[in-house]
Amino acid sequence: MAGESETASWRSELAKVDVWYASFGSNMWKPRFLCYIQGGQAAGMKKACVGAMDKTPPKETTWRTFPNRLFFGRESTVTWGKGGSAFLNPLTSPSDQSHMCFYRITLEQFNDVLFQENGMKVDSETPLFDLSALQLVQNNGSIPLAKSGWYGNVVCVGKESGIPILTMTCTLSVLEKFISGEVPLRPPAKAYANSLVMGLVEGGRLSEEEAWAYIDNAASKPL
Repeated sequence: MAGESETASWRSELAKVDVWYASFGSNMWKPRFLCYIQGGQAAGMKKACVGAMDKTPPKETTWRTFPNRLFFGRESTVTWGKGGSAFLNPLTSPSDQSHMCFYRITLEQFNDVLFQENGMKVDSETPLFDLSALQLVQNNGSIPLAKSGWYGNVVCVGKESGIPILTMTCTLSVLEKFISGEVPLRPPAKAYANSLVMGLVEGGRLSEEEAWAYIDNAASKPL
């Protein structure tokens, strides 16, 4: 029972705080992102998501571009099959531009997205990213998580309406492995790339032709 009350305690605390979760990958497509919140699977997905404990949809959605490089790496994913997964270079560069869709959700929901992105169970007695981490990431720009999978680096890319904008990507040490070739760069699976395209098109950011060119460029340009 102690575990249950501890879990309820961190969840009720973080449910009071809003953040923007900024997506640069398949979560730009809202039906796919809602799988992480409400459970289920969208077109092209090979595996269903459990969803967040709080299944309330995002309060708001908006878009912006950032001077960070989008790229695709690793051999395959459980959700989409063979092909690379989207990552964002946590370091900015004036020559790079990436489209990002922001969802306004609670910090509790952000933790549940983090758990799922990193292949972890959502019914944890402790959060991956608490209030002190939220303060720290705003000061430092990024924080590597103590335990995680592929998306073990939470990055604060700024604020919108006074609310921190958070995204998740690889750590700088893994980025070095992508650059050296120790961890492979791979173009995305067609179904996975299609989810990014649908997000960009339905979000009114790019035409379908422009969206495919954007993905192809990110997948083919060396790091």
